[in-house]
Amino acid sequence: MPTVILLDVSLSMSRPVPSSDSTENHTRLTIASAAINTFLDYLCVHSKLEYVALVTFSSTYEVTIPFTREYDNIRAKLPHLEEGDKTCIETAFIGVNQLILNEWGYQTPMQIILITDGSIGTGQIGRNRIIQALPLPPTYPVRINVLPVVAPNDQSLQQAIPLYQKIIDLASNTNSTISNTSRGAIYSPDTLNVPGVITAMTRLCEQQYQEFWCSLKCGQLEARVQLFPAPTPASHDGVSATYTISNQLHVIGFISQQDLGTPIALSKHLVIPQAQTNNNTNRENYDTKTPTKEGSSTDGSTDEENISDPSKVPNFCVLLHGALKVESMAAVVQLGVDWWGTLSAWCEAARARRSCLLLSVLRPGTSAAPWLGALDQLGPIDETTTNPESFPIRSWRSYSGGGSGCAWARPHALLADVQKVLRHARKLPDKTQHLYKELNRLRRAAISLGFSELLTCVGGALERECASLGGSAPPECALQLAHAAAALRDPRTALDIKHTLQPLATEFTVSSMSH
Repeated sequence: MPTVILLDVSLSMSRPVPSSDSTENHTRLTIASAAINTFLDYLCVHSKLEYVALVTFSSTYEVTIPFTREYDNIRAKLPHLEEGDKTCIETAFIGVNQLILNEWGYQTPMQIILITDGSIGTGQIGRNRIIQALPLPPTYPVRINVLPVVAPNDQSLQQAIPLYQKIIDLASNTNSTISNTSRGAIYSPDTLNVPGVITAMTRLCEQQYQEFWCSLKCGQLEARVQLFPAPTPASHDGVSATYTISNQLHVIGFISQQDLGTPIALSKHLVIPQAQTNNNTNRENYDTKTPTKEGSSTDGSTDEENISDPSKVPNFCVLLHGALKVESMAAVVQLGVDWWGTLSAWCEAARARRSCLLLSVLRPGTSAAPWLGALDQLGPIDETTTNPESFPIRSWRSYSGGGSGCAWARPHALLADVQKVLRHARKLPDKTQHLYKELNRLRRAAISLGFSELLTCVGGALERECASLGGSAPPECALQLAHAAAALRDPRTALDIKHTLQPLATEFTVSSMSH
């Protein structure tokens, strides 16, 4: 997850820190800079692909370093930060929100590390005013961690902790993919010095920036990989239990990108293979001597060079990436019980030479891609069939209505489809069949896109049409509208894309059919 370092550069951060060593002249700002360098060093080892931005604030904010992977740019800027005036946290978060929304949008999970000295400069009334002015919860998923550069027994820290905790709680209330078990926290140092603050930052990194390693397996081939960013537990509609990705991912099949389409993904992760090391397992594959030309060495020195260079060591991920890219296919991966994902070849736009596998985590359940049917029932096409159908194989139970699907690239297209349903509803009973044809078409598209709220809204619109019927309207109109509204909201068939809404068989329709 991209990270914003929110650094306080107010005048209080320039206060010197008492030290028993007269040779050390540290301020709270220089100690905070040492903590930031520790954080960047941790990322260089464990999360090299993490994007980091540096935002400084006092009464105003400044985007000192935009999002970057060049951590040396942040290190070079830290010694040259300019002092500000007073601390204004609410202004800082306004600037951070603008930066994140402009760069990443509303759906990318973010992390914010607030580094300040615990001096909020206000009492109880002022703290409540700050809380009311905070632009929280944000419109994007975020986890906020606070690192106060202050002694643990300082009175200002005790006054500021309720504010910091409120900031963390407000950020956790946003509708995000971040699990409650990994929410932000306050990491207070045990002592106000460089080692104490570095220890607190190290504790933050180890808890909030954990690596996720697992095995990627396909038949007899297997590779140790890292998922970046680390996946979080997911939930399923209507089920209170959470789903956690297994430590062993199994490739259970392959499907063309055209047949797969673009199912909704809860999150996407880079699949990074583990660098091969010169261990005993690898030596078994490379220490065998092979015939060489006369005069050449046979002591295995070339093999040792190949082992030390990761680019020359065979890896299953490289094989899989090349195969998926050439064949324009995706791999279906079992993530856990009733949970699947897809692997595809991916190339970073900013750097065309950086290519790797991309794991798309689908929604838990067998209906994550409704147009493919139940994912636990997918299988290979029978090669013995004389005339095999193209995948996906159409079910014997065809959908009602036929016609083209819904394309809602823009709001007016969705509005036009809803208005078409309402026009048929106002012309009942002559347009009964047309009404249910459009409802089934609208319902299939909404379920495929995970847009269940649309069905609720259309059902409410049909109920309003029923309530506004005049006294001269045929009785069948009210019955059909009430039946259609109830069918759209029926929990037994709410997410069943194969279910077809049928008109209500009334005595009016039966008599008309007999005539």
